Amino acid sequence: MDLDFRAAVDELRRHVDANATETRRHFDVVGEALRAEVRLVAEEITALSKRVDRVEANLREEILRAQRELSAMIRFSYAELDRKIQGLEARVSELALQYGELESRLHRLEARR
Repeated sequence: MDLDFRAAVDELRRHVDANATETRRHFDVVGEALRAEVRLVAEEITALSKRVDRVEANLREEILRAQRELSAMIRFSYAELDRKIQGLEARVSELALQYGELESRLHRLEARR
């Protein structure tokens, strides 16, 4: 009986060892597949990061360009408004002189009566 028991234990050990080896091999295959997928994900993240960097650079460039254009339009509008105001101020000065002259004439005419 002792021999039968030993034989059964030895058989069980061989079976467990065979299953452990097979399980280890399976985990190695699964692990390698996971490593490959992780590498792919890392490559995609790197590519996506580069794409985001390019988009960010393009957006910065576009914002700066739009800011320069807007500043130029504002300067032009300001210059145009300033020119118009100066023209109006000159016209008001002319009208004030004409008004003064007309008022003087009116006083002279009223004084003659």
